Amino acid sequence: MRTLAAAFAATFVAALAVAAAWAPAGGATNECNGIQACIRVPGPWVLIAPHAVSTYLLACPNGRGVVAGLDAQATSRDVRVTFDGQLGAPVSPGVTTGRSALFHARSLTQGAAAFQPLLGCVRAGGGGRSTVSARPTPAGPALDLLAQTVVLRPGLARVGAVRCPPGERLAGSWTALAFRTTSPPDLAQARFVQLHTSVAAGKATVTALASDALSPDARAVAQVGVECAP
Repeated sequence: MRTLAAAFAATFVAALAVAAAWAPAGGATNECNGIQACIRVPGPWVLIAPHAVSTYLLACPNGRGVVAGLDAQATSRDVRVTFDGQLGAPVSPGVTTGRSALFHARSLTQGAAAFQPLLGCVRAGGGGRSTVSARPTPAGPALDLLAQTVVLRPGLARVGAVRCPPGERLAGSWTALAFRTTSPPDLAQARFVQLHTSVAAGKATVTALASDALSPDARAVAQVGVECAP
């Protein structure tokens, strides 16, 4: 079992799942720039330990739509954010992206930081995956991404678990601590949460322990996710 202590001095390997509501496009972010009929999907603020990487999966809600644009906000310019794109041509929604996007944020700061992933979703489009053949050996299909998010409450322990579908093998996993606040969160709240992670038999499990000192206004959540190879 691996233990993640959510505190300023601790180093996390953070990381999944999807909780966002359809919201109108607008604001200062760019995920819907130049995209017609775009739906803005803001994610939570995901904690990043000093000089570490956090991963978070954000999806178009209810399995509808395809990712057409992406952006991110952070508590520091020293947070650098990327996402996983699928192989295929042309580079476009439904080929490069599907119904969700896996974000990776690296912190170059000495203290704790956070980032907020954002999607611009469109209702039309495929969302299927396409791979490019290469010689001498074609690359395999993109990994399936699955995650579960649990809401944390002061003084309570919550458990989340997710496993690969039958016939698929586990290629990787992640856990993340995040805060569903509109503005950047109070990162001091992270010290009131501990995440205990275990991976076995194709399943990843996170046990989140929140102390009584955790503020309900922090709207803390824990995500656990798996990358599965078809």
